[in-house]
Amino acid sequence: MECLDANVVQDLMAGALEAPARVVAIEHLDTCQDCRELIAMLAREATHEVAVDTLNDTEKRATGIAMMDTVGSDDGFAATVAPGSIADAMGDTVAPEQSINNPVRIRAPNQTGKTLGRYTIMERLGAGAMGVVYRAEDKELGRSVALKQLHRPDEALTGRLIREARSMAQVNHPNVVAVYDVGVADGTTYIAMELVTGESLRAWQTGRSVNELLEAYIAAGRGLAAAHDAGLIHRDFKPDNVLIGKDARARVTDFGLAASRPSDELLASQSVVVKPSRSMDDVNLTTSGSVLGTPAYMAPEQFQGGNVDARTDQFNFCVSLHEALYGHRPFAGKTFDELSNNCCEGKVKPAPAGSRISTALRAILLRGLSVKPGDRFPTMGNLLTELGRDRAKPWRRTSYVAAALAGVLALGVGSDLVVRSRVSASIRQSFTATAKQADRAVRLVADQFDAISNLVYLFPVMGDVSAHHDQADFGLGNAADDEKDLDDIHDRLVSADWRLARDFGGREHPSILAVADYKARLLYTSADPAAPRTDLSTLPWVKQALDAGAGNSTTLVRYDDPELVASRMVGTKPPDGLAMVFARTRSLGEAAKTQFFQIVEARVLLDQIRLDDTLLSIVAPDGTSVGDVPAALIAAAPREGQAEVDANGTTYEVQSRPLTGFGPTAIGSLVMAQRMDGVLQLFPHARAVFAVGALAMLGLALATALKARRITGARAD
Repeated sequence: MECLDANVVQDLMAGALEAPARVVAIEHLDTCQDCRELIAMLAREATHEVAVDTLNDTEKRATGIAMMDTVGSDDGFAATVAPGSIADAMGDTVAPEQSINNPVRIRAPNQTGKTLGRYTIMERLGAGAMGVVYRAEDKELGRSVALKQLHRPDEALTGRLIREARSMAQVNHPNVVAVYDVGVADGTTYIAMELVTGESLRAWQTGRSVNELLEAYIAAGRGLAAAHDAGLIHRDFKPDNVLIGKDARARVTDFGLAASRPSDELLASQSVVVKPSRSMDDVNLTTSGSVLGTPAYMAPEQFQGGNVDARTDQFNFCVSLHEALYGHRPFAGKTFDELSNNCCEGKVKPAPAGSRISTALRAILLRGLSVKPGDRFPTMGNLLTELGRDRAKPWRRTSYVAAALAGVLALGVGSDLVVRSRVSASIRQSFTATAKQADRAVRLVADQFDAISNLVYLFPVMGDVSAHHDQADFGLGNAADDEKDLDDIHDRLVSADWRLARDFGGREHPSILAVADYKARLLYTSADPAAPRTDLSTLPWVKQALDAGAGNSTTLVRYDDPELVASRMVGTKPPDGLAMVFARTRSLGEAAKTQFFQIVEARVLLDQIRLDDTLLSIVAPDGTSVGDVPAALIAAAPREGQAEVDANGTTYEVQSRPLTGFGPTAIGSLVMAQRMDGVLQLFPHARAVFAVGALAMLGLALATALKARRITGARAD
């Protein structure tokens, strides 16, 4: 395993490493002499006034520790060059000869119960490079405060502490820890500050979502911006210097390195290089140059000892936020010089594979981490504005629009379904009424034919037709006499008054009357009175009626049927369409003697059936139809029930009902159709388009909503 880098060392010294990382670091220290020497040196320097008696001369020689004065930031890895000590950075100090798993624990003297001015110390809260922070009670105002006290009297540190108090006192902002008092008691300088019950931003930010992290850092950034407005520069912003109270409010603290203007002189007047017994390249940590701040978070101008301004805090802020979002700091470096070089050259680590941090947010961070201050945001406020911009808003807006469109489309489809359901129920009632009317119309026509046929058979000539027999068939006469008798019967049939029967269909569609004898010879037809005596037995329905012997029958045939046309029964120029043929067969004894036919156009029946705007067609058994129902609907009409059928971009409800004549046997069918007028009649297949569109918009709304949720609720890597 590689030696601990500078970032890990400073976190370990500050007690800021998470438990798993701390275990790994401690296990490494058990096996690495170089890193143990480094930690031992820093720990001993931090507590040399307390722990010097615990180390013997042999240990000093073995570790090569040299006593020297250095000063560090609160997390234990700093390169400020003012004289002082790195004090109690970890809380527990590890002596070099002890197992790192069983350290010698050395703490500052117990101050509980001690009084400093008007403050009574209650308990120790923590410690940093300069001093210790206690919870204390203000006797005069009756409130709890955080009391920051120096480890020991020191003019430089006293000046720094007073400067920190003055800096914080100049900023009155909810995101900056408030300073109540500064004073000296018993030779000790202290600051009384707002007591924040909570934890550091570093401890708080573990496992937080991107949105939560941004809210916390933006709040802390507002504290920095307030300091900038007051003319102050923090110069050491990091997650350890931000407190998150139990009220969830972020407060910036530790203005110990704050400067009132960019040209303030650095606190240090000399450079210090740590030199243990072996080179610092071996122990992976050096400090060089004249710098001020925490190296892991410092800006290039801090490393280079240049002037700092508000944009320096912006850089520190972006390093901290980068660490919170990605789980690591933007610049690599196992040594001070390596870290400095990477920072000053702008070598930012690439985003981890699979990172859920948006490219827009990363672009903001990279601008804040620009090497040149002029390339960063003009002010902290500009940076916070960009960070506070709702990056999920376009996705949410798209989600809302898509959801609204899906709702409109779904409403259209739903409304169409409701309207169509009502229309379908209305059509069903119309079909039922039409079917009943069709049954009545067929019965009426059949009854009229029955009445007409009864009247016709009262004609004397019809008696002659029934009484005629060809004598030649019995050897009682010759064929010529038989033909002469038939001609005489024909003439009398022609002269008979058929007006009542012929006018059944009206002037536009008069019915055709025909008479045939017992041999199915055509004796008369009103369609062509001069027609010869043709043989009608070739027509199946005529032969079927003769075979039945007597009674009425109904047949639905085509006018252009070749056999019907050849029979001349419907004349030489029959109309188009279907003919309903009613036949009455009358017998004398056992033999059939006479047939009377009435042929009515099927269209006449349609006119009698029609009740409303329902499309109607009468369909023969062979599929021939008359009426106004499109052929596609006739073909799709179910024999039972009601169906919805599309034809030429229009939806229809269709139904087929059988047509019967005198008997129960169907002679054809009646097809009924009505247009389904719904809400969506904009164009062909509009309902399908709207339904698919609604589903597509709903899918888009869900996808963009999840994207927005992922942006705002994603866990930081």
